[in-house]
Amino acid sequence: MTQALKGWLTPDQLPAAIATGPEVLALAGAGSGKSRTLAARVAFLVASGAPPESLVAFTFSDKAAETIKERVAQALTVCGLDPLLVGGMYIGTIHAWCRRVLGDIDARYRQFDVLDAMQLQMYLMSRYPKLNLHPLRVQHSTRKGTPRKYFETLHEVSRAWTMMNDELLDPAQIAAEDAALGDALERLRTQMEHDNFIDFSLMQRLVVEALEGKEPGAVQALSPLQHLLVDEYQDVNVVQERLIELVHGESDTLFVVGDDDQGIYGWRGADITNIQEFDQRYPNASVHPLLTNFRSTSPIVGAASTFAAQELGATRLPKQLTAAADRDPREFGVLRFSTRMEEAAFVGDRIKELLGTRYEEPDGTVRGLTPADFAILMRSTNMTEADGTKRHTAFVQALQNRNIEYALNAGGQLFDRAQPAAVLAAFKLLRHGNPDRTLVDGLFNSGLRDAFPCSDLGRMRQVFADWGRRIHAPVGPGIPRQRLFPQKLLHDLLQTFGIAASGFGDGVMADLGTFSKILKDFESVYVSVDGKTRFGELLNFLDNVAGKGYETDNQMMTRPDAVTVSTIHKAKGLEFPVVFVVDVTGDRFPGRKRSYNGWIPAVLVRRALDKGSYRTERPSEARLFYTAITRAERFLYVTGSERMPGGSQPKKVSPYAVMLTHPEIRRDLLDPAAPARVLPPPAVWSRRGDESVLPTTYSQIHTYLRCPYAYKLSVVHGFAPPITELFGFGRAVHAAVGKVHQLYKDQAPSSTEARTVAEDLFHLKHVAPSQDPVNRPGAFERAKQSSANIVANYVDRYAKDFERKRQVELPFEVPVNRAVISGAIDLLLSLDDSDQITDASVIDFKAMEGGDEPIKNPKLHWEDLSLQVQLYARGAVQVYGMNARTGAVHLLKDGQRVTVPVDTDAVDAAVANVDWAVDRIMASDFPQRASAKKCSGCDFAQMCPQEVQPFATSQEPPMLHLPATNGGKERLMASAFSQIGPDD
Repeated sequence: MTQALKGWLTPDQLPAAIATGPEVLALAGAGSGKSRTLAARVAFLVASGAPPESLVAFTFSDKAAETIKERVAQALTVCGLDPLLVGGMYIGTIHAWCRRVLGDIDARYRQFDVLDAMQLQMYLMSRYPKLNLHPLRVQHSTRKGTPRKYFETLHEVSRAWTMMNDELLDPAQIAAEDAALGDALERLRTQMEHDNFIDFSLMQRLVVEALEGKEPGAVQALSPLQHLLVDEYQDVNVVQERLIELVHGESDTLFVVGDDDQGIYGWRGADITNIQEFDQRYPNASVHPLLTNFRSTSPIVGAASTFAAQELGATRLPKQLTAAADRDPREFGVLRFSTRMEEAAFVGDRIKELLGTRYEEPDGTVRGLTPADFAILMRSTNMTEADGTKRHTAFVQALQNRNIEYALNAGGQLFDRAQPAAVLAAFKLLRHGNPDRTLVDGLFNSGLRDAFPCSDLGRMRQVFADWGRRIHAPVGPGIPRQRLFPQKLLHDLLQTFGIAASGFGDGVMADLGTFSKILKDFESVYVSVDGKTRFGELLNFLDNVAGKGYETDNQMMTRPDAVTVSTIHKAKGLEFPVVFVVDVTGDRFPGRKRSYNGWIPAVLVRRALDKGSYRTERPSEARLFYTAITRAERFLYVTGSERMPGGSQPKKVSPYAVMLTHPEIRRDLLDPAAPARVLPPPAVWSRRGDESVLPTTYSQIHTYLRCPYAYKLSVVHGFAPPITELFGFGRAVHAAVGKVHQLYKDQAPSSTEARTVAEDLFHLKHVAPSQDPVNRPGAFERAKQSSANIVANYVDRYAKDFERKRQVELPFEVPVNRAVISGAIDLLLSLDDSDQITDASVIDFKAMEGGDEPIKNPKLHWEDLSLQVQLYARGAVQVYGMNARTGAVHLLKDGQRVTVPVDTDAVDAAVANVDWAVDRIMASDFPQRASAKKCSGCDFAQMCPQEVQPFATSQEPPMLHLPATNGGKERLMASAFSQIGPDD
């Protein structure tokens, strides 16, 4: 095994991967192969006898997790092990792991919704009076004594909430210094618990508290753990470090990878001393520096290392990187221009000149550079210049003028683009009342028709008349309360705007999908939107927060062949053959010192502040600059300009630009003809291969196998379906079933006991309880009663599920061809007298009704249901080693359990369907596969032409194995093939 890894790793990497001590630090400099080293460490542990489920690896992001999973699969293969073992271990973010643990502690957490930063601000909006936030606006007034602005207050309360949890502070501690803020944060925690919401900071804190309190569920969740691994260790904050410490208390080894020179998240609480003092906290730790850079040329590596040493001095861990090899052509320029326009023109011209330049990959492949090989990085993209333009504007315009494709990775631009701006204008037209014909026609003629050339004015008038009437309907005693769904308004508008016939490209569709995501987030936290007041709150959020806080995220499986224009923070973890670090001028890079200005009293976070967290100082700026220049492989240009757009005073030279030293650095205007170049015709230019594994869920695969175009709209572009009134009912029932099994492990509860569990756990976010539930029960009470009946009926009819059996929900990931399919398996485990597992059955609990003959019920799509059970059966055996001999769909509403074939042939056919779907997704093959039956129930029917289009391949997946009425099985193609055309 060691010999096998020796051929896969460098002499620096191998000792770290096979270290046998309890704690190991791999001090991984930029481009030194940290992901490969971590992956090899995993393979070494598994080859040494560690079960896959005993390994937990924390990554900084979901994208990093997928990269490491791929590397782990490669390393397992190198060691002669099955790469499918990667599915049995946890490799992912700390947040996702904490959510999994909370579900194991208490099944009720499985029905909690997770709030991201934007959703948390929406939540504060929706509960603003209940949380009594208004006094904080006055108390934390500006220096002039005026109250804080409303949305500024929301932002600061959200920031204080996150900081309180990240720093493990109690509301009482805060209240002792700031009574109003402490009380507000206490109310927020109580309200979120009541409403079944949780955010990233709270889920980490809750797991820390559970582990500190030795809660049985938390201890049980950690029982398989033997080895903990942490990537990007320099970026962990206080609560994460405490979590790592507690988890390592239950593990045999702790392996961390990171580089203090790339610690760029101190402004949001990351504590860089965690990595710098690792060997002091763990005296028996071994430290393994990885000092060979495989990414960049020796001029870039040398200049970057010298810069870091000179700028950071004794505050950094000492290291001197060297380049593994130099490849030509290469170039390193540090340039200063008179104006921003000259700087941007140089960048545009240089990219134009370098397109097609000879580039040799590490494996010896020679190709020409394409737009995706270039990046323009800056400290900030959205700060406004004196002339009102954004800092990135000149560079984007330079690319546009040269017909060079680019991808702007910058928030705050959504409503600067024509189509989202037109949709926003349409929403805002409904603010003050039902708009008349003059207003609607004026909107149509003032820009909407240009943004949406296929718009239908007549249908537009009808949509506005309908929604204007409903939004501004009178409210009061005796008038039934209505529910408005802004997502449905968007779908109605897009239909009248002719989006189905527009032929818009991926960029426009992704922009509109982002608008849809905003509405989804809004609807997820508001109990209801029932009139003009709450609709006005939505418009206020769109106007004041959403445009700056959301960025278009086109989820195409391959990165577009376009120049990346991005902040440095967003480019971390990426690398490019050619990098321009622009806007490097005095007072901008490094930026000005910024002191802590949060609402959490400084005395409570003094330790963090003393370490440099939550503020901006020269060392943090130096690390950001170091991270920027080490993204470059062969060509690096550091540029700045003396005069900014609209500025009256010249800018000084950046000290960072002066500090870059190497004999190859050129500070004159570059000779475009200098590099040796290969310029084949554009048709033979080839892009670098995308090595990332496609992460996906069963539900996404299921969507593709029904209609690939629906997959494109929902997964690739991000459109959300209109929400339904009883959204979340099935999850509530499922959580209740899980909770019953958690509480009653040896024998079935009584109907009354089961009913009580279901009632106590029941929660619906979008249906408010009746104010008089006893005398006037409403939809909430009826749904609650239905849930209790379903769970009580289940324990009555299937009491044997509790006899020497245990129901568990286990997450799983099954690697297939170029993808990792994730999900959660409902397993019914049979136990012997010594509690050893003797059998496992996959039981997919569905809050559905089967009817008299469920197999023939046209409302139940058995090709979809069977595929899910069969895929989960594969996960059970390959991930957990539990051979599922039987599989079934349990229809909870009428208590029917339908057996699904899970024999080898059936499971192999299911996996082949998934493989086929992943292959087509990776090929961006998204044809419309319409049918009368499917389109009538499709969430995206209003924005689809509903045609039948061919796949780009003649290959078809095999037939799926379905249950049959005689207990056998039938076969049927996935509905993308079996249900197409007008008669189906």
